[in-house]
Amino acid sequence: MKLKSGKLSEEQAIQVSKWKYEDEYEIYNLPEWETMIKEQYSLCDDLKRARFTSFVNEENELIGFTNLLDEGDSIFFGIGINPKYCNKGIGKIITKLALYECKHKYPNKPVILEVRTWNKRAVNCYKSQGFEIVEVKQQETYIGKGEFYVMRCLNK
Repeated sequence: MKLKSGKLSEEQAIQVSKWKYEDEYEIYNLPEWETMIKEQYSLCDDLKRARFTSFVNEENELIGFTNLLDEGDSIFFGIGINPKYCNKGIGKIITKLALYECKHKYPNKPVILEVRTWNKRAVNCYKSQGFEIVEVKQQETYIGKGEFYVMRCLNK
């Protein structure tokens, strides 16, 4: 699959809010767009959304997105994949593209992410792209407490 990157538009962000994951991955389902606006999600804010990159296929269908947040001494990496394309290797492709962008935009800064420890699918994806687990932590989220791996990739 050939992917084209661009800035994540508001229309695309609204599409993301409608993505529905199944089974244990339902935890990643977002609330309705209006609720996200009230709760001030980054996807709803034009300035914050500027750091998001969209990835579309040949039919201009939104396949996924990344969020790269410069935190000074590191880059925090976030990713979302359209549920129709999960578990098909797309996450690896998009992660690789994001790391390439980081290498050029933020040379010599490590890339950090947080992922739920039970999400083996994502953990394996990140490990395949050079991330390693550096910490395990308990964290409060909007859906309750969870256990997370902090993973780091040296941006070389």
